[in-house]
Amino acid sequence: MLTAVFAATSVPACGDSGGGTGVTGVSATESPTGVSTVDPSASGSDSEGSSAASDGTDGLTGTTGAVSTSGPEPTTGGEPTSTTAITSTTSTTSTTETTSTTSTTTSPFTTGEETDTGWPETTTDGGDMCKMNIDIVFVMDVSTSMSAILQKLAAEILVVDQAIAALDVETDPNYGLVVFVDDATIINNGAPYADAAALQADFIEWSTFTQSNSQTDGNGSNGDWPENTLDGLYLGAFAFQWRPTETTLRMIIHTTDDTFGDKGANQSGEIIQHSYDETVLGLQEREIRVFSFVDNDMTGGPGNNEDVSMGFFTPYQGKTPIPQATDGGAFNINDVYGGQLSLSAAINQSVEDSLCSQYIPM
Repeated sequence: MLTAVFAATSVPACGDSGGGTGVTGVSATESPTGVSTVDPSASGSDSEGSSAASDGTDGLTGTTGAVSTSGPEPTTGGEPTSTTAITSTTSTTSTTETTSTTSTTTSPFTTGEETDTGWPETTTDGGDMCKMNIDIVFVMDVSTSMSAILQKLAAEILVVDQAIAALDVETDPNYGLVVFVDDATIINNGAPYADAAALQADFIEWSTFTQSNSQTDGNGSNGDWPENTLDGLYLGAFAFQWRPTETTLRMIIHTTDDTFGDKGANQSGEIIQHSYDETVLGLQEREIRVFSFVDNDMTGGPGNNEDVSMGFFTPYQGKTPIPQATDGGAFNINDVYGGQLSLSAAINQSVEDSLCSQYIPM
């Protein structure tokens, strides 16, 4: 599993005024503009159904609650830019059938010594485990400090798409998008984008939206610095039209530079609907790998000086970090801002490493 930790570059925290079993609360149904949101008043039970949708995808079943519509309309996208590849040092032990790899990384802001991440990666050389489909949902913090990361994704998403197209897969990749501040909204009603260019246009549009300091549904202002990662991840897991697990590599690319509220927390009038445990369980049951670009440099919070790595790089209340719990990975978002880490290279390497790897949650 590719895990990168590099030198820190100080950036502001999210720019606010202060700086399937038994899981509930997400509703996602079709709306006039194709945008669905987490409804704080909704309740119900979501689980992955055993039958596929008429188009062969497995959809969101058993949901209740209201749907609100919001969000900017897509505009034209920008041109992709070239990127530099990330590097990692690995220690590999081979067996007859399987190669088990423990990734290590050199951290320039410590002693420069190699550090074992403790996140094992298991890959299989045989083709039987390789997936024929690749589905990627981007779950993006769109609070005021996140414009740069959305712009970088807009610039590099076509590079990601071209690299995926070069892999030995039978179908084109499917892409989805969830945006969150204190609320969370799935774009395009959970349907895959027509192509990477359409996704690129929405990255550009939402990077502009980040300057509004508004909730994603346009109702209310974001006045606190924890954001709603949990409902964003949950919405991506259960509202996107994923293709079947048997044939599909399912990945979430998640970005935020702040911590999150847990179930029941009131953040600027928005009530968090899902707990850490519910979110992790839902991701694991649907075999979704989470790769997070998150803050690991003590630059979170209203004073840009708080540790917001819990649940991403380090345990949350003694529980396994989400990327590790879902057989994914974590990257320091400040390295993207500082130019030490290429988004497209990190995403492409994560796809390539996962494509023929057994899903082993922790």
